[in-house]
Amino acid sequence: MLLINKSEKLLSEILKLKKSGKVINFVPTMGNLHDGHISLVREAKKNNQPCIVSIFVNPLQFENINDFNNYPRTWELDKLNLIREEVDLLFQPNDDFIYKKNYKISLGNTSKKLCGKDRKGHFEGVSKVILNFLELIKPDSIFLGEKDFQQMLVIKKIISDFGFSTKIKILPTIRDENKIALSSRNQLVKNKALTFEIPKTLQKIIKEIFSGNFKFSNIDDYKKDLLNLGFERVNY
Repeated sequence: MLLINKSEKLLSEILKLKKSGKVINFVPTMGNLHDGHISLVREAKKNNQPCIVSIFVNPLQFENINDFNNYPRTWELDKLNLIREEVDLLFQPNDDFIYKKNYKISLGNTSKKLCGKDRKGHFEGVSKVILNFLELIKPDSIFLGEKDFQQMLVIKKIISDFGFSTKIKILPTIRDENKIALSSRNQLVKNKALTFEIPKTLQKIIKEIFSGNFKFSNIDDYKKDLLNLGFERVNY
């Protein structure tokens, strides 16, 4: 595996691959890799296609500096895992990577709903770093997890608005034995047992929908149940 920090060096290696007729597959990450990330890498590596993985903890995605500083970083372990998966190129750009170009991006309502209501500027930060990656790498395909659904919509909009030919490949969410989605942020949760109630509640709602007994007013009851169990708040 080739480890690259400079954009110029990465571009040089990509040009070599493209000249030889190779398809370029790209997996963007913020590191602290888990089985969800590895599933993306393995799909990208199918048929022995070249796979580029990025590790970049993007400061623009964090509204709170403490959240940015506390984000789990496991660089050496990540590198060993990617070597084991036979990743071709690992791109770990310097912190100034995000500021090199100032694109004018309009996300419309895509960034203002759901998570966007409580994470001001988050998706704008996502869009800037992804746009930088797409402009530099110009991958044939980008591999994303279904877990980050709203982020996926933002990236789709960027690809469409800026005319990239990159295809988006979406893979199912990988969950642990308690049905909790694998996530770097979830490692910071203090009361792990409480999180088990989230998939349980979602499963109840799913059953109501498929049985034809679902009412929107039921959502308020589920919200009250979660608050009574000890959740500080239920956003949506």
